[in-house]
Amino acid sequence: MKNYIGLIGGLVIFIIILILPAPQGLSVQGKNAAAVVVLMSIWWIAGSIPVYVTAFIPLALYPVLKILPAGATAVNYGHNYVLMLLAGFIIAKGIENQNLHKRIALVLINTFGTSRRTIILSTMLATAFMSMWIANVTSALLMLPIALAIISKEEANGSGKVNGNFSKALMLSVAYSASIGGVGTLIGSPTNLILVGIMEKLFPAAPPVTFFIWLKIGMPVMLIFLPVVGFYLLRYFRISGNLGGGHEVIKDELKALGPMTRGERRVMYVFFLAVFGWVFREDFVFGNFVIPGWGTLTGLGEYVHDSTVAMFCAILLFMIPADKTERLMDWKVASQIPWGVAMIVGGGYAIAAGFKSTGLADWLGSQLAFISGYPFFIVLLIVVAFILFFSEVNSNTATVNIFLPVLASLAVAANSNPFILMIPATIAASFVFMMPAATGPNTVIYGSERITVALMAKCGLGLKLISLVLLTLILYFIVMPGLNLETSLPIWAK
Repeated sequence: MKNYIGLIGGLVIFIIILILPAPQGLSVQGKNAAAVVVLMSIWWIAGSIPVYVTAFIPLALYPVLKILPAGATAVNYGHNYVLMLLAGFIIAKGIENQNLHKRIALVLINTFGTSRRTIILSTMLATAFMSMWIANVTSALLMLPIALAIISKEEANGSGKVNGNFSKALMLSVAYSASIGGVGTLIGSPTNLILVGIMEKLFPAAPPVTFFIWLKIGMPVMLIFLPVVGFYLLRYFRISGNLGGGHEVIKDELKALGPMTRGERRVMYVFFLAVFGWVFREDFVFGNFVIPGWGTLTGLGEYVHDSTVAMFCAILLFMIPADKTERLMDWKVASQIPWGVAMIVGGGYAIAAGFKSTGLADWLGSQLAFISGYPFFIVLLIVVAFILFFSEVNSNTATVNIFLPVLASLAVAANSNPFILMIPATIAASFVFMMPAATGPNTVIYGSERITVALMAKCGLGLKLISLVLLTLILYFIVMPGLNLETSLPIWAK
């Protein structure tokens, strides 16, 4: 019933906005763009139609409402970062296809001993590491059977009755670390790529956010939050003692994998090549001392992009043999990647393009000019708080698609650098801990039937409050100063 209410309600509000006269200072096309964004927001929140289909609405409505021509709208869905995300999915699928992901996870978990506390922390480390490179929901799906095997073995030995909270803590550790790990790299979460793409659309002259630049943003947040969330779970569920046979499960699983196969080694080499290409493409600048990247050394700096690296390595997977009969990747396997997620990213870029081309972004900025009188720290705290809790009732990709253009306008109105609001909102959107349907990893773990909605909400609420304070402090005192961003409105944003 909720779906139909949202479906019809969204259409009614959309039509009302179209009929109403444009506010003073806003063009008719800008009002129409706002109507489309409102319609998409309602349908995304209500789940009236699949979220991936909602992302295609600009393709159907922008030309009809004279917001953007069909060609200018469609180009957003083939943006550099959309293609980079698709190629990243193919690389991740290649790792999964050769079963390398499972070996990585098992080796990491096997390294950290047999106590319940260390097994939870090592599970989080393994999940987060994989989430840096593959989809968060995929990381949770890959770790779920390993976690369930540990729990089942312990329960079979009778020790699960002694510490029944262990299974709950282990399940939630997988979900939470999958979301946190996605913050670490540019390709770790679609929300990260939505940010950099929207910045390119709204501010073409802005300095690009490369893979290496994002490491300076995401890695401090991830490295601080992983242990914080881990110790929170250990204290919340009062985890102690040693595993009842769980470590043997890990060793048995590793033994069953056997020695590393040729396919595993080769897909690992391709993966390392991709990471090398992303990190070392641009120059490293240390004051007056510059270490040239491979883009500069080859004279290709103005031609190549992080998406070039991703696509090159994705194509290699279809060329390199895994054994005598198969290659590292074939199209049947590649077709299973989540293409719809890339289209959500493209839909976000289309929204941003509509904001810019119709003047809606500038009009919103003028309406938000009053914010310039508030201290920046207070504005940052409000933005982080709002996104943290709104993302619990709406998908994080839809959340950043809706609010990043608005926050860009807010920053310009306050004569501030748009990055200082858009980056915190993007990161906050990944910290989803309370609702099972809010993000893929939470849904996966809830599906194990070992976690209730009430338990996740109660445990996640504490983490939300910790995140509100800690994330704001990390962003204000570590991330932003580390990027050397000018806080005032830069020339490229005027």
